[in-house]
Amino acid sequence: MIWADHIVEEIKERFAQEIADGTLLLIRDEKTLSGRVHVGSLRGVVIHGLIGQMLSLEGIKNTFRFELNEFDPMDGLPVYIDAKKYKPHMGRPLYTVPNYNIEIDGKVSMAKNYAMVFGDEFADVVRKLQFPVEFYHLRPLYEAGEFNDVIREALHGAADIRTIYREVSGSVKPDDWYPLQIICPQCGKIGTTQVTSWNNKTELVTYVCKKDLVSWAEGCGHEGEISPLNGNGKLAWKVEWPAKWKVLGVHIEGCGKDHSAAGGSRDIGAHITKEIFHYPEPVNIPYEFITISGGKKMSASKGLGATSKHMSDLLPPKILKLLMMRKQANHPVDFDPYGNTIPLLFDEYDRLADHEFKRHPEPNPDYARTYQLCQLDPSKDPENLWHMRFSVMSFVLQMPHLDLEEEAEKLKESPLTENEKKELQERAQYVQYWLDNYAPDEYKFTILDTPPSDLTLDDDQKVALSKLTDALANLSDWSGKTIHETIHAIKEETGIEPKKLFQPLYQMFLGRTNGPQVGWFLGTMKKEDVLQHLRKLL
Repeated sequence: MIWADHIVEEIKERFAQEIADGTLLLIRDEKTLSGRVHVGSLRGVVIHGLIGQMLSLEGIKNTFRFELNEFDPMDGLPVYIDAKKYKPHMGRPLYTVPNYNIEIDGKVSMAKNYAMVFGDEFADVVRKLQFPVEFYHLRPLYEAGEFNDVIREALHGAADIRTIYREVSGSVKPDDWYPLQIICPQCGKIGTTQVTSWNNKTELVTYVCKKDLVSWAEGCGHEGEISPLNGNGKLAWKVEWPAKWKVLGVHIEGCGKDHSAAGGSRDIGAHITKEIFHYPEPVNIPYEFITISGGKKMSASKGLGATSKHMSDLLPPKILKLLMMRKQANHPVDFDPYGNTIPLLFDEYDRLADHEFKRHPEPNPDYARTYQLCQLDPSKDPENLWHMRFSVMSFVLQMPHLDLEEEAEKLKESPLTENEKKELQERAQYVQYWLDNYAPDEYKFTILDTPPSDLTLDDDQKVALSKLTDALANLSDWSGKTIHETIHAIKEETGIEPKKLFQPLYQMFLGRTNGPQVGWFLGTMKKEDVLQHLRKLL
């Protein structure tokens, strides 16, 4: 069993009666669309989507709903937007903030408002992963009155909610604090309003739009009385979260590990859903963050780290899914696109395939299951396809004299199937993108016209390379396999230390002391060119 199997077993045990009755289990996740969605949020999507797929594999009815939240106030200015244009909108609900032709990676977004510039981009990324996810928006639910009952319960239980805040997290709210904010009818802001009273009989609240309620927006000073229902206001986030569980009927919802800490928002929500809304807390799946390039937590608003879109450009969907699920949910994922993370991730995917298709001498069923589940449709048996290793492909793509498909068939030692050709070209697109934008120098290769002038050999190296030159000249089968065997035969014959033989071979052709498997590498070159290099050096 892998970590996700244990979560599924927990769900099956808790909802045994619902499952037996054929009840549809609701899985939920969300993201506030304050800026480009960072890849940390994508981990939540994969975890929830994966659990949904695994439940479906067992015949358990479920649906995964993801909220694109555009009802929260605009409370920050991402570094990549025009602050002059957007500062006047601070404090307004995100859905009311216009899209002033925001450019995303050089392309002007045609989204209907500011929030959906980022919502549309994120939804496109998620769709590539092919989870059966249903996107929905928060604001229409408020406007349709679906939150009316929980708003009444929250306002009526405001004193109890204040007690929960104090006892669970130590946060002390004043006696006149209510867990709701109104959209100011005069200035349209929601982040600057404060409810000052609630009349249970008339179902009206009094409010004031304060100039200095928050540091990031200025209210207009308007005061009044209004119904808090039907979209005129929204609940405070830590109260709204458990309210969503009740309104939507949520059974399963994980969250970032910071929310799940003792006294955190999840802890507060668990008390509120039980004591105020009288609804059971959903199954929690605490998950850790994704860190990048220096261990820093990524922030969409500050532009720190990779966005979900950038990550989907870097990794094909199956391998992106593997990145998110290869470790337990509560373990952090460290990702460095500028290092060797991506090559190693592709290699890991290929090794998992070896376990799935019994190519490994000791197949591990957990590794095979991980491979099965990181397929886009785990309900179908994966096809046994040959793949070119990432490091080999990154080299081939930099050699203008090499044809990718021809080299693949040489390595496979048989023709590629149509699906293998398709996978080869798809992988090549991602490898090339990485080479162009992120690859470190150790993955960059250029064939030298002549050996470096400062390359010197000791007597043992001269003897070994001289014998190798003669042996290679006599080869009738110029292939990576025979060259590899010849080099190792010379190593055994002369007793030379391996690195003293291999390093000068790399240096004379690549100007460095390492590179791809040397026999295969030399086999990609013309025999005459290899012999000419060796003779020049000697």
